[in-house]
Amino acid sequence: MSARILHVIGSPRGERSRSVKVAERLIGGLVAASPDVVVVTLDLGAAALPALTGPVIEGRYALIEGREVADEVRDAWERIGAAVAHFLSFGTVVFSVPMWNFGIPWQLKQYIDTITQPGMAFRVSEAGVEGLGAGKRAILVASGALDIRPDSPGAELDHQVRYMQAWLGFIGITDVHVVHLRPTYGPPEAVETAMAEAYASAEALVADLSRAPRV
Repeated sequence: MSARILHVIGSPRGERSRSVKVAERLIGGLVAASPDVVVVTLDLGAAALPALTGPVIEGRYALIEGREVADEVRDAWERIGAAVAHFLSFGTVVFSVPMWNFGIPWQLKQYIDTITQPGMAFRVSEAGVEGLGAGKRAILVASGALDIRPDSPGAELDHQVRYMQAWLGFIGITDVHVVHLRPTYGPPEAVETAMAEAYASAEALVADLSRAPRV
């Protein structure tokens, strides 16, 4: 396992976030299995990501062509480049991903839009698209009031997990694991059962990932 883990928090609910609680339990297990691991947390609610405004987007083409751009545009692209480099510096990324309106929170979507840049997170050649995150691992702790797991009645409304898997694959990350936490709304006993099942799934995943590979 990589010695560096990034925990990307997509929920703005802080200590009330159930996906964060499960993700922290999972990360704690990974650390216990490999004490030398370094964990960095990125709370997207406080990340102050650069806004991808029209001038910033147009500035990308100007910079590629060697033309002058405004200082604020150059600064934005330096921050974007730093965000991409930061993300790619981790071997394992754990995402706390609550479902919002069948999809993901806007803070997480903004982060994805920020780092999914040509020449930074992927490149295109005659052979096709090459994701520059190849060889890394991602773990999705996906929560929601609606059960969108495969074969469930709400599966067709999954624009959360399937979107994250598609995006990660695009940037080259195909080693993706999912811990479901559902439902997060309803009778207290149902939510408590869902939390217990998610904790158990997280612990089972830690045990599986920490198992020495067969030779």
